[in-house]
Amino acid sequence: MNKRENQMIGCPMPEKGVIAKGVYDAGPMLKDDTNGPTNEESLMQVVCGVNICDFNEYVEMLKKSGARIYLENGMINDRCVGFEYNDKQYYAMFSSKRNEIRIVEDPVELPLDKFAYSETGDKKTTVYCYGLYHDPANKNTLNTINCGMIYIIRLSDGSLFVVDGGYYFQHSKEANDALFNFMSEIADKQDDGRIRISCWYFTHGHDDHTDGCTRLLTRFHDKINLERVMHGFQSRLLCRGFSPACIDMKEVVTEYYPNVKTLKLHTGQKFRLSDMTVEVLFAAEDTISADALDTVPLRDFNSTSTIVKLTIDGQHFMLLGDTTTETEAFTEKYGNPELWKAEMVQVSHHCFNHLPKMYEWISAPVASVPNRFYGAHAHDNIHKLREVFKYTKDGQVYYNGDATYAFEATKDGFVNVATYPLSGKEFDMSWKHKHTV
Repeated sequence: MNKRENQMIGCPMPEKGVIAKGVYDAGPMLKDDTNGPTNEESLMQVVCGVNICDFNEYVEMLKKSGARIYLENGMINDRCVGFEYNDKQYYAMFSSKRNEIRIVEDPVELPLDKFAYSETGDKKTTVYCYGLYHDPANKNTLNTINCGMIYIIRLSDGSLFVVDGGYYFQHSKEANDALFNFMSEIADKQDDGRIRISCWYFTHGHDDHTDGCTRLLTRFHDKINLERVMHGFQSRLLCRGFSPACIDMKEVVTEYYPNVKTLKLHTGQKFRLSDMTVEVLFAAEDTISADALDTVPLRDFNSTSTIVKLTIDGQHFMLLGDTTTETEAFTEKYGNPELWKAEMVQVSHHCFNHLPKMYEWISAPVASVPNRFYGAHAHDNIHKLREVFKYTKDGQVYYNGDATYAFEATKDGFVNVATYPLSGKEFDMSWKHKHTV
């Protein structure tokens, strides 16, 4: 059988190697795929039995075929290229440990170089580990929760880069007003008086990471300009565990910001947003096996968290989302843990997961925990937190369930420059999800 008969995406394929049978559906960007695939599904094919020389030949072939290459990123012995071909976007990633080339077709996103931007300003880029109300006894009740997180980074151009959003129990009217007011205080206003959110990034599709966006943009969309959205959400049809409330977020973004720029995240992407560099180190599609492209091997949905490294003034901040031991094991076998070293880390999954190897790779002297001090030190969690303590210095562990902490990057790492009191308490029943189980 001619190996080309397996081709199911629209770009030129490598001359060497064998195209695995089938295609992996990596899910849409902002459309709802609850009832089936949409016209914006990202699709991945795998070419097996190749080496780095084969990949380099493939890149040269792409250039000769008229593809516009806008990304070339080396990752230890791996390599990623991003290119545009026939008005579609593609990412090709060579994995040295698998001897594979993985090619993803993204039908709707902008080219990476047009999603990114490099205009800077005179502001000092500041990371705000924003405080959300967590249950004081580390429990889930009818109006409290022990998870949820949101980070806000004020970039040098005065815009905001926002990560996740927290659960709806953490967004009473008082708390949501406080979040908007906080953003108003730290961000530069546009000429029309609106806050400029240059990008909102979602680590994964759980409601305690998306609800805050839904609530804020529903109430204040006329006072906020949202320019970009990025995530690595996989297909709901293949990946069990999505929170239906994530559809609320997608619908709100689509309704109020129909021209928002979007980016589906894939391992190997590296780009600028103002003065900050974003590099994707892990996406859930990485775990898919070439001989089972219709199966997601991850048992825990939190393992679908995309992992990115942010670089600010030469210092690195690792965002882990709710990642798990499955990601740790995969990265150790197939990834590049040498790239994970950072000066600051977001402790994964509110300190619920035991990740000794991952925290060793990162070896961060500063840690941010999306939980209360009490919750992180609870009997079930303290031994997990001790793996973080091995690398932090002088008690540099901060608990976002107790306050909001501001950090600036210096030549010596990230330094806490301000602390703000927590706003909001137990949920006031002022809103609820539109989509539920």
